[in-house]
Amino acid sequence: MSSSGGYPGTGTKADKDNHSDQCNPNNQEYDGHKKGYPGTGTKSDLDNHADQLNPNNSKYTPKGGK
Repeated sequence: MSSSGGYPGTGTKADKDNHSDQCNPNNQEYDGHKKGYPGTGTKSDLDNHADQLNPNNSKYTPKGGK
């Protein structure tokens, strides 16, 4: 696949099917996002959340905790 970002899978049919299942909320393999942000909603909480999502910040935490 392309090195410009996006899905880094192998491109095989089985791999694409698995990825599709994980992105489908109607599938038992779904590994998507929860609706809404469960935080407190205070300014410091929202700032911290934004920092954790920003790859240019030292608090950045990639999905999966890696």
